[in-house]
Amino acid sequence: MDVLEAMRRRRSVRSYAPRTVEEEKLTEVLEAVRLAPSRHNEQNIRVIVVRDPQIKKQIRELADTQSMVEEAGVLLVFCATGATNFLMPCGQYGYVVDMSLATGFALLAAAGQGLDTCVICAFHEEAVKRILHVPDEMRIVSMAALGYGDDSSPRPAKKGLEEIVSYDRF
Repeated sequence: MDVLEAMRRRRSVRSYAPRTVEEEKLTEVLEAVRLAPSRHNEQNIRVIVVRDPQIKKQIRELADTQSMVEEAGVLLVFCATGATNFLMPCGQYGYVVDMSLATGFALLAAAGQGLDTCVICAFHEEAVKRILHVPDEMRIVSMAALGYGDDSSPRPAKKGLEEIVSYDRF
């Protein structure tokens, strides 16, 4: 599957079948994260792969009870490991850009492997850090449910290019 086809296939899935994610598919997703670009190639990322049902249950309780956290075969937790206080000249924190790229690469690789995903940003970071033993100086930026969807709803329509693209000026 090419990249654009994976982009067209991907959608946020909120219900998952009780099916194990194959190790080789998970490895491909993690390889995509490893290959993601990062600011100054610092590769300041750590992905925690959560498969333990008890840990997923604890996290779900801290993620506004989003059931996909517990239902999906895997929960990926994206952590920024370095210089979380680095402000880029544009005014954005570098780690947010790096983690966004890593998360996006994971989502696309998952789609390419026939897996479904849902990004989870509604969680209590400090509590999740305690559960997963993430050091205080690191940030958990996002999480992603990863598995086999049990949801046949269609992908929502996307805006047309004319609604989101400008040339030379806004």
